[in-house]
Amino acid sequence: MKVGIVGYGSIGQRHANNLRGLGHTVIFYDPLVPNEIDRETGIYFSDVAAVVIATPSMFHEGPLRACIERGKHVLIEKPISTSIGMLPQMLDAADEKGLVVMMGNNLRFHPCVLQAQNWLMQGLAGKPIWANFICAQENAKYQDSVVLNWGAHEVDVAMHLFGPASVQCASVTDDERIADFVLLHESGVRSSFHLDYVTPVEIREAWIACEDHNIGLDLLGRRISLGKWAQGLNGTYDDDYVTEAKAFVDRIGGKIGAGATGRQGFDVLKVLLEVSAVATYGAYPSFKVRS
Repeated sequence: MKVGIVGYGSIGQRHANNLRGLGHTVIFYDPLVPNEIDRETGIYFSDVAAVVIATPSMFHEGPLRACIERGKHVLIEKPISTSIGMLPQMLDAADEKGLVVMMGNNLRFHPCVLQAQNWLMQGLAGKPIWANFICAQENAKYQDSVVLNWGAHEVDVAMHLFGPASVQCASVTDDERIADFVLLHESGVRSSFHLDYVTPVEIREAWIACEDHNIGLDLLGRRISLGKWAQGLNGTYDDDYVTEAKAFVDRIGGKIGAGATGRQGFDVLKVLLEVSAVATYGAYPSFKVRS
């Protein structure tokens, strides 16, 4: 399959290498080469079946719209956008055309998340009651707020495991480098989040309290626990990205896997924008994001 890449930063290059490793042809779009690109979006559509959008998230909407209009499947990096914009209409159009829109939420393919989901589905820990997610690491060069950046992954995992959710309360610093918030899932589970760009020693972990046992996820150490039993898991984040690329290709072929859909990415975005509004408007819950 021929796949176009829009955005030749580190993430775009990673996707390109992974897709090549899976045997696919990758085409980058260079605006310096005449007649090779769509001038508005940087995409050359005539010879590709699918496109990976890995530009900064504030520039996602234009390429996504162009891909859907021209009938291309899309793997789009998280978050799906930084505003609601025309996303509902674009996702409706993709559904009407039978196009795959999959999110680049690679944590869904992390072995700790896969194992936790398996244990929860089997009921090995009992009914989940609450969960806590922490993603904290020093990041001086950030483009998106900590909510849109780290939160796009952590909230997606929570909604993947526990279902749709609404924001209960939130606190975000004015510079959007530190955020704490709580979600209430339709399943009854409450999930809380701490996200920051300031902690010198990186932390990325989650705890799920259940009726019979607790589940602990150390995403950096790739270690998971069920009650007093713990297990180390193999692989690296690079492996998770490869699995994600394969899942995208499989989904185009009709196989449904763990990957987040564009609709799920949109649902996560609405939650993130509602949390981010606390920093902008200084009050909660007076501002609500509407689709």
